[in-house]
Amino acid sequence: MLESGDPAPDFYLPAADDPGNEYMLSSAATQAPVVLGFVPAEETAARALLSALAGVDWASVTDGVAVFGLCRSEQIARKVSVDLPFPVLHDRDSYVAGQYDLPTDRTPQAVAVVDERCTIRFSWVRGGDGDRPPLSAIAETVSGL
Repeated sequence: MLESGDPAPDFYLPAADDPGNEYMLSSAATQAPVVLGFVPAEETAARALLSALAGVDWASVTDGVAVFGLCRSEQIARKVSVDLPFPVLHDRDSYVAGQYDLPTDRTPQAVAVVDERCTIRFSWVRGGDGDRPPLSAIAETVSGL
């Protein structure tokens, strides 16, 4: 996974539940910090990370934040996007995950926080830094931007 200080590769991806609705990282980042949740193409693990990010009271952290889930499987992305307050984007063949130096054959749970200049300010990958996303560290990073 790219680390804090690295440039965040830009992307333009469709929402899994509405392919006509597309999102661009650089556009979102100019308006607010962006939290990217990379999830595997396995429903339980994908739902766990995205639910954890959805459970953060972002309004108490900052005035504005954009949160995106990214999943290589359009089918899994559609399933887990139900009832989430943010879009889950279809990262076909894990192209964007690969740009962030994540394995493309089995994208792990990972989180990146991106600032207004599209610079990564925080990154976490499941396994290397623990099994659960460090939500307080993610929120603290967002709060400081």
